[in-house]
Amino acid sequence: MIPRSARLGVLADPGFRSDLARIARETGRTYGKAMRDARKYLREVSANPSPLVAGFGGWAAGMMWRRNYRSVRFDPEELERLAELGTGHPLVFLPSHKSQLDHAVLHHVLWTSRHPPNYTAAGINMNFFLLGPILRRSGAFFIRRRIGDRPIYKRVLRAYLAHLLEQGYPVEWYIEGTRSRTGRVLPPTFGLLAYAAETLWNGRCDDIHAIPVSISYDHVEEVEPYVAEQRGAAKRRETFIWMVKNVLTMGRDYGDIHVRLGEPLSMAELFGSRTEADRRGMVEALGTEICSRINRATPVTATSLVVSAILGDAEPPGLSMARLGEVVDELVLDAGTRRLPTVDGLAALDRSGIERIAGTLARRGIVTIDRGVSGHGGASSTYRIETDQRLAASFYRNTIAHHYVVPAVAEVAIASAGRVPGNSLLEGFHDGLETLAGLLETDFFLPEREIFAGQVTSELTRRVPAWESLLLNDGPAPVLDRLRPHRAPWALRHFLEAYSVVAGQLAEEMTGRPSDGKDFLQSALERSLVYVEQERISAEAASLSLLSAGLRMATRHDPAAAEEPDLRPEREALAAELGRFLEAIKTLGQWTVDSRQ
Repeated sequence: MIPRSARLGVLADPGFRSDLARIARETGRTYGKAMRDARKYLREVSANPSPLVAGFGGWAAGMMWRRNYRSVRFDPEELERLAELGTGHPLVFLPSHKSQLDHAVLHHVLWTSRHPPNYTAAGINMNFFLLGPILRRSGAFFIRRRIGDRPIYKRVLRAYLAHLLEQGYPVEWYIEGTRSRTGRVLPPTFGLLAYAAETLWNGRCDDIHAIPVSISYDHVEEVEPYVAEQRGAAKRRETFIWMVKNVLTMGRDYGDIHVRLGEPLSMAELFGSRTEADRRGMVEALGTEICSRINRATPVTATSLVVSAILGDAEPPGLSMARLGEVVDELVLDAGTRRLPTVDGLAALDRSGIERIAGTLARRGIVTIDRGVSGHGGASSTYRIETDQRLAASFYRNTIAHHYVVPAVAEVAIASAGRVPGNSLLEGFHDGLETLAGLLETDFFLPEREIFAGQVTSELTRRVPAWESLLLNDGPAPVLDRLRPHRAPWALRHFLEAYSVVAGQLAEEMTGRPSDGKDFLQSALERSLVYVEQERISAEAASLSLLSAGLRMATRHDPAAAEEPDLRPEREALAAELGRFLEAIKTLGQWTVDSRQ
């Protein structure tokens, strides 16, 4: 544990003092005033760990998650390998963030495995009565969400993180910066990651190992407020009363929690001998690779498959248990064939397990069970998801959507291959594949274009060995028929629909870039809700989070010239491309319905 006197080590560092003097000159302060501010910020930031409180925190964390969950599933051998890795270099744990329980879960896992607790970056909003002191003495250091123009604060935070890493202490923060409201891993934030890289570049560490961590839940408590926030409601403020209410409302059977460690990443090996000019790009590449490894480690859960099966049903009556079981069985078999990471026992999932999961979702209002109604597969209870619950259900589907991007893109590229005038079917396929990769690469952390194209064509060859000649000689229909059941209608459609809403609004309203992203997104949300009522898009696409992703995607495709006078031609072309792919997905969805008749 880092002693309280370590603060003196931060303040006494010659490099820190030199930078503080420079900041004092640039901001018109005396050195003494700058040092007083630095001491104040350091007290605000610093953890004040106690082995006794950290141990109590590990025990209390276990008591907390046990109120709602049966167990935390993890591999002790993975942690043992990390213990060996951490003897030579500091470890930086970078977990996914889907619940307020994430820190408690990882803290408990490390505590039960006799690993030292991590020094964990926590938002200053969590530093409230009772909880704040306990977290601080358990190893949490508090940081502000909005630093603004506070150069002394930034320098103190950099120095504190550098000191922890130099001393070899394990550190933890959320690479996404905030909890995911959609279930998918968010784009990385780079602030603390850049500070850690700077520690390495300054020679204060020989290496730093980044540890991607996936924390998944069979059911997530906060889905309801997440839906409200995606529809424009303000985020709930964390307070002592909020904490008490959360504890008092626990006591549900939400299944298991699954902790998986991704492949560790050596920063020294990644950065190599890169020049200073390359460093910003390398930090961004590091963040993207960490998120990609979190995705690869995230297991397919039974809940995510049950929800995906029901959301993928295009007919109003819903799915009978017989049909639901068939769809889930196929998805389980596919996960095994493709060697996707899965939760323990998924291969043994039976009808009673599916009924139990659907029952839990029904008690939460997400799934509607109609007893004795005739649906697909015969007369029995049917399972469906109402329009007003599709966004909540989508949270679970989105946690695994990245595992289905490759087969889904293959389907869409085939289905849209003949929709570009003047191109052969094979040229149309490759053009569509290239365009889809560009649309999805940031939000799904896709590899380089050539690697991704190779993955897609390998998937096609695995499922339809002679797909190229079949496509050229007989058209898309026989290839698509052999690719059934199709993944794109439930795995990709809502993402592309949200992107399409943004692209269409930009083409209609903007000659340049939006000057106020918040107002633009609110307007896009209102538009998307109208489209849902008109049944032009699915309810899951009416989400501030997905619309924000669409805005990132659209502005990423802008011409390089910032002074471009009129971006409408590019916006219209983007909207047209998205429309073409959505028409292809509509065809795929109809294919599924027709195949049952």
